[in-house]
Amino acid sequence: MKRERTKIVGAIIVVLSLINISVHAQMTDGSSKILFTSTRDGNAEVYVMDFDGSNPTRLTNNQAYDGDATWSPDGSQIAFSSNRDGNLEIYIMDADGSNVKRITNNPGEDNSPTWSPDGSMIAFNTSRFGGGSSEILRRNIEAGETWGLNPTRLTFAKDTHSAKANNFISWSPDGLQIAFESDRDRDDPEIYLVNAVDGTNMQRLTFTRALDEVPSWSPDSEQIIYSTDSDGEPQNGNYEIYSMNRDGSNKTRLTNNEAYDTNPSMSKDRKYIVFESHRDGHPELYRMDSDGSNVVKLTNYLGDQPKGEQEFPRGNMDPVFSPF
Repeated sequence: MKRERTKIVGAIIVVLSLINISVHAQMTDGSSKILFTSTRDGNAEVYVMDFDGSNPTRLTNNQAYDGDATWSPDGSQIAFSSNRDGNLEIYIMDADGSNVKRITNNPGEDNSPTWSPDGSMIAFNTSRFGGGSSEILRRNIEAGETWGLNPTRLTFAKDTHSAKANNFISWSPDGLQIAFESDRDRDDPEIYLVNAVDGTNMQRLTFTRALDEVPSWSPDSEQIIYSTDSDGEPQNGNYEIYSMNRDGSNKTRLTNNEAYDTNPSMSKDRKYIVFESHRDGHPELYRMDSDGSNVVKLTNYLGDQPKGEQEFPRGNMDPVFSPF
């Protein structure tokens, strides 16, 4: 009897395990959301859509630019940048677009926000320090009774020979480092890491004459995905999506298209990557498996196209997978 009971319990465990796997797959493919910027309603606004590109929903409604949107770690809030008050500043809103709150106020431009994994802090690019450079600033989102906003400057590129930008930043899910692109060492951007607490231990991960840009992390903090035009002649404009280990090793090409592929973001379960591609002549959003296979188009922009390079691109851009 004991042996039979053991068999039954074992069978139940197997069934429950299979159910759990199935539910997890459904949660990943069914409930994951994608934030993005689109000009489909006339100007750049923040939208959200389902995993398969369905149910696009507009979250901001302003005649100014709204973009650079990113999820809080628990998915309840969204940080974004907007020039609705005269210059680019960082704002926070609830995930449904309500309760918009401005959290920076400076004559310099503040943009490209990224959250700390515990949701208490935010890092962003700023031009407030002058010198013709964009720098990375970290601060608390709210001031408490015993602590302030504690703004901490993490980069000092204007003190180097290049006086160029540090931008397109991404905070590692383990909280230790911030990945960013910078042309601090010469006239082309490379991917770097910096200590998220105090800006120490700067590490350069790419060494090309190409344009290595827009890094983002895998959810386990073990990989960085980014965009580069390192295939062919340097700085040829044919950006592809690559992945590499946290230490810069094992660089792997994931896309292979003559058009511009950029702004990658990996899903919570590490199975998928959503990215922006110009393979249709303008920016659209695509999803692929994390190894670069099974590319699926998610958006289909039908509005007017830009008339020149100086005009803000018309289409769907800057996708970010939800943290759930």
